[in-house]
Amino acid sequence: GCLKVTPAHDKNDFEIGQRHGLENIEVIDCDGKLNRLAGEEFNGMDRFQARKMAAQKLEELGLLIEREPYENIVGFSERGDVPIEPRLSEQWFLKYPKVEEAKRAVEKGIINFHPDRWKKTYLHWLNGIQDWCISRQLWWGHRIPVWYKKDITFSELDFNNPDHVHVSVDGPADPENWEQEEDVLDTWASSYLWPMANLGWPEPNEEQKKELEHWYPTANLVTGFDIIFFWVARMIMAGLELYGENKDSLSDEEIEARIPFKNIFIHGLIRDEKGRKMSKSLGNSPDPLDLIDKFGADGLRFGICAIAPTGSDILFSEERIQIGRNFCNKLWNAARFRQMSGTMYDNGKLSAIHGRINVSLFDDYDHWILGQLQGVTSAVEKCFTGHDLAPLTHMIYTFFWSDFCDWYVEACKGKLKGNEAVQGNCLAIQDLVLRQVLQLANPLIPHITEELWEGLGYAVNQPFIQKTVIAGAQEVLGQIPVDTNAAQRVGELQELITQARALKAKYNLANKRTVTMFYSAGAKATEVIAANLGLICNLAGLDHLDAIQTDLADGLPAVVTPLGSLYLDLSASIDVDAEKARLNKELTKLDGLFRATEGKLNNAKFTTSAPKHVVAGARKQLVDIIQKRDDTRRILKSL
Repeated sequence: GCLKVTPAHDKNDFEIGQRHGLENIEVIDCDGKLNRLAGEEFNGMDRFQARKMAAQKLEELGLLIEREPYENIVGFSERGDVPIEPRLSEQWFLKYPKVEEAKRAVEKGIINFHPDRWKKTYLHWLNGIQDWCISRQLWWGHRIPVWYKKDITFSELDFNNPDHVHVSVDGPADPENWEQEEDVLDTWASSYLWPMANLGWPEPNEEQKKELEHWYPTANLVTGFDIIFFWVARMIMAGLELYGENKDSLSDEEIEARIPFKNIFIHGLIRDEKGRKMSKSLGNSPDPLDLIDKFGADGLRFGICAIAPTGSDILFSEERIQIGRNFCNKLWNAARFRQMSGTMYDNGKLSAIHGRINVSLFDDYDHWILGQLQGVTSAVEKCFTGHDLAPLTHMIYTFFWSDFCDWYVEACKGKLKGNEAVQGNCLAIQDLVLRQVLQLANPLIPHITEELWEGLGYAVNQPFIQKTVIAGAQEVLGQIPVDTNAAQRVGELQELITQARALKAKYNLANKRTVTMFYSAGAKATEVIAANLGLICNLAGLDHLDAIQTDLADGLPAVVTPLGSLYLDLSASIDVDAEKARLNKELTKLDGLFRATEGKLNNAKFTTSAPKHVVAGARKQLVDIIQKRDDTRRILKSL
């Protein structure tokens, strides 16, 4: 066989040519036109025109066998909107230092990636590393510190002769006899020095030495996966090579002292809903200022964090980040409700709030919400220490929106109408929860939490929330004991209330509060229901909840809960005659559906020729119809 290669105009072909000692023949000049080496007919011709001419010539010579369209990967210039032609050029290269030590630092856990899977990407790149081309043909940047002797042509320069080529930071002593290299350094050639250079390296003063000793190595680097090699790996190699005395190899202890950071937290890129990278040319990149106007700065931050998976790309859409704006609104409204619910007492210190709380006045919900507060604090701590921030927003959101607002605050509304001691105790618990939520959420939504920190009186002793230390799971409750059994009881109560709401909704009574229900339960469950009767009625929207014997409840619509069975008294809640008429109409419809479906299944032609899944679906439909028909008959009987 025969292989056509162009070593001067393709990277892979260049490597083949190097292996086989082929000559590098450049046929395309820097202006995109072919030169005389391409043949006299093509000399001076534009590359696009030359391609068409070459195909035409092959056809004229009878050498073109076939034409067919095919896809190929071609580098394209974003600015010029034309294909890029690879060409040979003189460039400066840097041999990477301390490659083996850079691999060992990650392999031995001296440096850790979060998520850990990016370690493989890092090591894969280092195992196939090639010399770094550090020169760029740009109008800006750090000029390469190389000077060439005047009056010596470039082709005659001896790069090993200091009389021909001068390399230094300060330049030659007689600059009038030299010309500096016009190329500039790759931007990463300065960026990879960042961990040291911004602290005064390589010649720090006394104050900078203290900063270097304190901040180097730093704890965490946060960056995107797309620059793990361009920046992260190079910073590690630069630190190992340049920070400290010059050494050919390093021990593990020396590696630990020279690395620029201990942990690398990798986040994804924000892409559009189709997974495309955001760019101006695609028109899929929204203006952040427009998003801030629509969702608020905090809402945008929270929304982005809420849809960000650990170490993977974020598929952005405005619909997906509305959760951030909604959460901020909920937080603001909860704080306003607290202000309107009673006196704002001393919230200046955590200990002051602890001092206002009287455990003897606690009910199950008080114990439960403080246990939940301790639990979410512990979970958030683990997120930060484990560098796993994806669940963070969901934990805070679920606790605050569901546990605190939907359940605890609603459960407290009755207490706020009670005696002063119970009311004050309830408000103190709310103040404790709100304080902790503001601190937990502050890294995500700094502006609104700072405003509410002041508005709720927490800023008396510490004006700025960002300067506070978040109380850990062991400190947030101080010496307040929590009854762990209360969590189970509250869980059972919440399930009972949820089932009661669902039963009401089933009979179009969701918004009606003059509803009567009955319950049948064991001794312990009866005690729990009796102790929380007012709360259950308030949260479930009931007028009465009375005990009943099971045999007397026969025929009533019912649901089973962890605390026993609930029965809905329809006669006290609806227009009985109208409901009977509606149910009789529904029963007639169900009888018709039953006959039609049963007839279909009794037809042998249908059961043998129809697809199995269709027959199975019809059988399931018949079971559902029978169940619904029997329920309707039972309700009619009870009415």
